[in-house]
Amino acid sequence: MISFIISLLVSFFLILIPLSFTIDTDDTESSGFAAFLLFIAFPILTYLLFKFFNQDTINSIKPRAIKSLEEELSTLIHEDIKLVASAYRNTISSNSFGKKNYSKFKKELIEYLLDHTSSKDVIHYASELGDFDIPDHTISEIERAISDYSEEEKFSNSMDPYEYEHYCANQFLQNGWDEAEATSGSSDQGVDVIAKRGEEHLVGQCKKYQKPVGNSAVQEVVAGMGYYGANVGVVISNAGFTTSAKKLAEANNIKLIHHSEIKNL
Repeated sequence: MISFIISLLVSFFLILIPLSFTIDTDDTESSGFAAFLLFIAFPILTYLLFKFFNQDTINSIKPRAIKSLEEELSTLIHEDIKLVASAYRNTISSNSFGKKNYSKFKKELIEYLLDHTSSKDVIHYASELGDFDIPDHTISEIERAISDYSEEEKFSNSMDPYEYEHYCANQFLQNGWDEAEATSGSSDQGVDVIAKRGEEHLVGQCKKYQKPVGNSAVQEVVAGMGYYGANVGVVISNAGFTTSAKKLAEANNIKLIHHSEIKNL
């Protein structure tokens, strides 16, 4: 294709050379035709040919680039799902009706893939031709992979606060609750986890601390119960609770538990 375009342009240019000399002759008709070819037709033809070639390049590179990126994403999910899960938990947000916003997660995931890609097609397409997008069905596959990973995830002292919230939410699901989700990244109103089971509507704070949890977590749960209309409030921690937190929780009928006790609720 490239050689064809180059030969076509060269041939056309060679035709223009003798014609261009007639511009200075007294032959008005020949001079006008040569000027038309030299100054109007040739640039237009050149533009159209290169546009055609560029579109042909896009059409040929795009499917290969997308396929390469899909393969690299699949490898990332299988080999480092913890990294993907952490990025998902830190970037996904939900509105008041539970609708998720994936824009930040998609943007950062694509940036990561482009930074680590070994595909020349991906690099060329991203830098020269267009942007990538992650379709909804791929997001669904990522969420299923994260869900499978979360079911196998065990508590670890190396967990960050976001991971701990999702770990606690998953414990509710594993212990018979109909619904449970961590509210990381959303307008949570002081609530880290929401769970439902029959008539029970629970809101909770999940605190992964190195020291006993104090009053503020209890106060946030009390406020969260009013905001969400919940009838069960709980503070979950790996590190116990202060005496004042226990008294405040008792006064407001808030449960204080270790994450291993979620199964007892």
